[in-house]
Amino acid sequence: MRVTRLVVCLSHEADVHKQYDKFANGSVQVGRLPEWMHVNGKVAWYVFRGPYSDLGPKGFDAFWKKFSEAKLKMIGPPGDVYVCSPESHQADKQAKMLTIIWCPVE
Repeated sequence: MRVTRLVVCLSHEADVHKQYDKFANGSVQVGRLPEWMHVNGKVAWYVFRGPYSDLGPKGFDAFWKKFSEAKLKMIGPPGDVYVCSPESHQADKQAKMLTIIWCPVE
């Protein structure tokens, strides 16, 4: 399975945290993501909070478990959008860094 990866450089990372912290490591959401994420169409999306080193074993594993529980139908390859800079999360050792994991759905 091909994973689409996109890194978005943000000048207002604090705004992203205001908007997405409330979803971090929570439920899978369904809808459209903002244009600045460069993800088109209806998607299931999940906000993973944690270091990049945990993105696969914790982030994607949690996403797929919750995706399955929601009984959604995937219609394209999954992807992720790095919405935080690792440099801005050195003090917390990337513990509060956010990544949006997404997958196109019907």
